[in-house]
Amino acid sequence: MSLKCAHGRASRVLRDQEGSALIEFTIMAPLLFSLVLGIAEFGRLLSQYQMVLEGLRDAGRYLARLDANDATNQGNAANLATTGTIDGSGDPRVDGWEAGDIAFAVTDIDNTAGTYRGPAEIEVIEVTTTFDYADVGFLSALGFDAISIDAAHEQRVILE
Repeated sequence: MSLKCAHGRASRVLRDQEGSALIEFTIMAPLLFSLVLGIAEFGRLLSQYQMVLEGLRDAGRYLARLDANDATNQGNAANLATTGTIDGSGDPRVDGWEAGDIAFAVTDIDNTAGTYRGPAEIEVIEVTTTFDYADVGFLSALGFDAISIDAAHEQRVILE
């Protein structure tokens, strides 16, 4: 009798559906939360990367109309890139990104063949930076190292 009773009880437990949704949610919740937080973190990374690129473009356009080799102009352009203002008094576009993180290189391109409209020698300014992404804590909690991103923008110097 006891063997039959134990067998009946076991089959009832296996057929019972109560609480199965809670168990399934408990198993799936960490995966779902990780997926949602990962998407949010990746979106924040892309947003900050876009802000850095926008700042480099602003700096390149600013220097394209001035003497690109002048250190004062380069300092103003670096401030413009990081804060949106020439004197550097504005709010930072991205936390932790500073004017000192930006480098400038002016290159002369031979145009004697007339490939491009303009003089026989054309100046191109390249604005580069290395941006260290500061995550909100999700990536570091998963054991990932800090993410460092290189970004660059080239602009023809037009001196207007």
